[in-house]
Amino acid sequence: MDLMEAKNRVAEALVESIFRRARYEVVPYRREGTAGLRVGREDFSPDFHVRPAGASGDRDFLIEVRYHPSIDQFLSVEEQRGERSLFQMARRQWPDLHFVLVSDRPESGRSCFQAFALSAWAPGARCRTTDLARVEEMGIFPHNVTDHEQLIRRIFALLSSP
Repeated sequence: MDLMEAKNRVAEALVESIFRRARYEVVPYRREGTAGLRVGREDFSPDFHVRPAGASGDRDFLIEVRYHPSIDQFLSVEEQRGERSLFQMARRQWPDLHFVLVSDRPESGRSCFQAFALSAWAPGARCRTTDLARVEEMGIFPHNVTDHEQLIRRIFALLSSP
């Protein structure tokens, strides 16, 4: 396993932890009869499905977690890819998918955990993220995200140290 893959797995675990701490049920995404997407050399499908504990389907979210050192750079590249964009391909199969993009080095004033909803995005438009604690429909408290930001910085510093 290389460093990027390790960071991506840690990012997935921390995002899952954020949702569990916010009292969501978290279920790995595995839908019978639904194939994932082939994107380059990798298969792609959402990571998990979340819903508030004990709630009906009014606030369910399908989540894909991606680690990138620079979220803005990743978004810029995806915008330039047009029809081959991961976002456009994923939107065709999962129009309500939410990406949670994770970075240990976010832009100044931004969170390490940023969300991007495919349903609110028009292909060809600029990709804009919202800090996860500011996504109102998810109801994640800022201190929950802040605690996990401290964790991600510590863990990634340990992974990157010689």
